[in-house]
Amino acid sequence: MNKTTVLDVVRPLAVGLGIFGATAAIGAAQAPPPCAPMAAPGPAAWNAFDPTYNTVDAWQTAWDTGNYDRSHVVLGTVGKFTKDRLTVASAQGDTMTVDLKEGTVIRPTGATPSAGQRVAVFGYWSNGTFIANRVILRG
Repeated sequence: MNKTTVLDVVRPLAVGLGIFGATAAIGAAQAPPPCAPMAAPGPAAWNAFDPTYNTVDAWQTAWDTGNYDRSHVVLGTVGKFTKDRLTVASAQGDTMTVDLKEGTVIRPTGATPSAGQRVAVFGYWSNGTFIANRVILRG
């Protein structure tokens, strides 16, 4: 006949609680997805276009400090503009071509993007191309 000690009963319980606590700590320490909104206007999921973006009509000061939703906003400097395309250069010198669709809104109203002007483009990715819904020009 085997004697069961308190230690024999408590040890598996302690190991189980330790594993549970460690996995909870690992889960709590996970970083947000790399495309998560950093300061998107209104509540936005990182994988969905935030409809409140359609109400943004002016340059946001947070954009100057790099605080923006990198999944749905492209910030940079206008390189070239045509009625269907906009070339945007990043601070690192990389360029990206953005397609402008019928109905793309450019703010301020009546403004035309010009080379060297700061720009924020709201939109979405489609088959490797960024499609613009709204273009906000800086003052």
